[in-house]
Amino acid sequence: MPTSSSHLQASANTPGHTPSSLDHSPASSSTHSSAENTVTAYGTSRPTEVGEGARRHAEELKRRLAIAAPLGIAVMVISMVPAFQFIGWQWVVAALSLPVVTWGAWPFHSAAFMAIRHGSTTMDTLVSLGVIASTLWSWWALIATDAGTLGMTMHMSLLPRADAHSGHAEIYFEGACMIVVFLLAGRWMEARARYRAGDALRSLLELGAKEATVLTADPLTNTQVERRVPAEDLRVGDRILVRPGEKVATDGVVESGNSSLDTSLLTGESIPVDVSGGDEVTGATMNTWGTLTIRVTRVGSDTTLAQIGRMVTDAQAGKAPVQRLADRISSVFVPVVIAVALATAIGWLFVGASVQTAVTSAVAVLVVACPCALGLATPTALLVGSGRASQLGIVIKSAEILEQTRRIDTIVLDKTGTVTTGKMALESVVTDADSCASSSMNEDDVLVLVAGAEAPSEHPLARAIVAGAATRGVRPIAVTGFTNHAGLGVSALVPGASTSGSDLILVGRLSWLQGLGTRIPDSLERAVANAQSSGASAVVAAVVHGWEDSVSQPLVSVSLDEDEADRFAPQSPAPADLNSVFDPAPVATITMNVHGMTCASCVNRVERKLGKLQGVSASVNLATESAVITLTEPHTDEELEAIVAKAGYSGRVLQRVESSASAQDVDSDGHKAGSSSSPHIEGEQSSDATGIRVLPASLDEAHAVAVLVVRDSVKPSSAEAMKQLVALGIEPVLLTGDNSEAAHDVAQHVGIERVIAQVMPDEKRDVIAQLQGEGRVVAMVGDGVNDAAALAQASVKGLGIAMGSGTDVAIEVADITLVNSDLTSAAAAMRISRATLRIIKENLFWAFFYNVLMVPLAIAGMLTPMIASAAMACSSIFVVLNSLRLRRAH
Repeated sequence: MPTSSSHLQASANTPGHTPSSLDHSPASSSTHSSAENTVTAYGTSRPTEVGEGARRHAEELKRRLAIAAPLGIAVMVISMVPAFQFIGWQWVVAALSLPVVTWGAWPFHSAAFMAIRHGSTTMDTLVSLGVIASTLWSWWALIATDAGTLGMTMHMSLLPRADAHSGHAEIYFEGACMIVVFLLAGRWMEARARYRAGDALRSLLELGAKEATVLTADPLTNTQVERRVPAEDLRVGDRILVRPGEKVATDGVVESGNSSLDTSLLTGESIPVDVSGGDEVTGATMNTWGTLTIRVTRVGSDTTLAQIGRMVTDAQAGKAPVQRLADRISSVFVPVVIAVALATAIGWLFVGASVQTAVTSAVAVLVVACPCALGLATPTALLVGSGRASQLGIVIKSAEILEQTRRIDTIVLDKTGTVTTGKMALESVVTDADSCASSSMNEDDVLVLVAGAEAPSEHPLARAIVAGAATRGVRPIAVTGFTNHAGLGVSALVPGASTSGSDLILVGRLSWLQGLGTRIPDSLERAVANAQSSGASAVVAAVVHGWEDSVSQPLVSVSLDEDEADRFAPQSPAPADLNSVFDPAPVATITMNVHGMTCASCVNRVERKLGKLQGVSASVNLATESAVITLTEPHTDEELEAIVAKAGYSGRVLQRVESSASAQDVDSDGHKAGSSSSPHIEGEQSSDATGIRVLPASLDEAHAVAVLVVRDSVKPSSAEAMKQLVALGIEPVLLTGDNSEAAHDVAQHVGIERVIAQVMPDEKRDVIAQLQGEGRVVAMVGDGVNDAAALAQASVKGLGIAMGSGTDVAIEVADITLVNSDLTSAAAAMRISRATLRIIKENLFWAFFYNVLMVPLAIAGMLTPMIASAAMACSSIFVVLNSLRLRRAH
């Protein structure tokens, strides 16, 4: 699938869209073959196929290690402990070593051969030569000398003399085997890390919808027909129907309908984005309440989701990990060692020594120079360092992240969910004394009404108000006639002070109520302005006393007009044939608190568990830790709470709003009894159901009584984290899409001086790249899918750090994950990362120091290959002990 000339642009005011201003030229898209293959996978492959090659390679190395390790250990124990050297032991050892040095070492032999074919050398060349030389010499000693004599034993000796072992030549099978075992273990760990790096791309694919409802025209009946198709079969120009609770299958433009899209999986932002006709939408976003008809504009590798994956892959391809240091050095080190070994053999023959002495000394040079300690230097330090970090709630992915940690001088922090909690909470209720006095209400009375009106809503602000009321011990009042006014607010009826009528409660935007002519005191307008300038959200509550519903449309559960109903009918516009369009009538709507969720996968788990109950659909919001559950069949509160508990979380029902169609009034198809031939549509539901209320152009009798301020609060630990980062010589920078006033308010609270505000999601990576272009070494901390590309960009020359409460994709892309989502852990992660890097470099120094010290001794004939192997083991032990110092890191 072509990737060139793929360009996405979206303006700042495009609702529901996660824009990606990307321009992939053929050159840029072909810089790394795996990146192009991955992009293709977005249009044609299943998530499990991404990285399948790396998985198979890791499995192959694991199989080789599983056989080589026990055989190699047995060979080493028998060869180095005389008490275990039974009669004929040397032949048994030779037989046991064959699978290890051939099949087990085949990856090294094949890599060495390929390097030689291309005129180069690697550490694999040295490994292969050492294994082959040790093995061939040992077999020659068994067959051509007395080393194969039954009853022969081997003893430790420092000098390569045949008479040191009763005249028998030495055999070195144990050295050859353990070299293979050590390096196979290291390569297996590396292959596993490479496969895990693909988890980010698999997670991205999992975010998308698996199926879509395509609307097509039936030529026979001239009506619209719904057809479920796999998402990968969608084509540009298709029209798809997205119902409440469904994911948008791909990028497109809304043709009709109004709704709010939950973009938290992509953006990390908790507040849904309102969309209507003409707005662009992004695949993988969740439709919360309305029904949308969307025309597909991008599919496959052209989608925003795929391009995020492409950016991640391209950025990851640019890494220069510290563990590659050994291979960089090998371009000089290996040829020198081979030349030294040959010169050693020739030198001993030139001075008249025996062939055995010459060959033994040459093999000793190859063995003693073999990079076992070098191979252990990085993985052991990483293992200990990451283990210590995990005790502190920090997950360090691999050694690849450590090369730049000591030079990190800037840390860029996403605001929502990183510096702040990412969860909307009711901060305050601001009342107007005169308005409350005229209505005989106090602050709690206002909260009773507003929480009741907001209880059926799925909007995070509504959920925050309902949860805030519960925290304050306020029980919402039961309401009727709840109506969601798209993008504006809600309205509902409550019993009035007199028996002659009801009171209408309006809760929503200030501009909406102003447009209706609502009387709003100056004090409440100032409260809204102050809240918004400080980055909070504010809604205004108003009351109309003695209201009588006068609606031009009867109330319905799904907001469809007659034209829409006809258009979506699968066979004919007759009402009796619209059953497949309308969902069964709700019996009740439940509002529930759900505690213990930490990421998007938790949300999916709760929704799946609840959805397994007959007649239950749930929409769970991570930001507010709440769920709105719609019942079309009766279930008790206790039953629903038990299901949430089985999912591993704590659920508590806050409110149950019963529909006028009780459980006894609903038939098996979900319609009212007595109207089996008609769906649950307009005109058949009493005024206490959820539906549509058409308000007059002016509501002069409405008067505002309160402003409710909802805020994403700053984490308590954020200020201390900034102090610790500054103490490490790192400048914190706040990066957010919020307005400048809100961003500076948060920055002032936590002690951040530099703020970059009003940044669109697709521009985050550009900001990181710009900072890097200024010569800064940047660490990025984020939690949303839209942060994934920025995290990967930071990883090129710095660090990507994800919050544990963030999306799976951000976590997989990041180099470091803060499990407890505490920013002080970011400072701790920097300290431990720097300590780990320091230990790795110490290990590398001592590994090379060992070679520098031992190689001259081997050249001088003062080391046998067995002693060289023992010395190599000692150097490896030293490296491990040095790495264990990280267990004391703070």
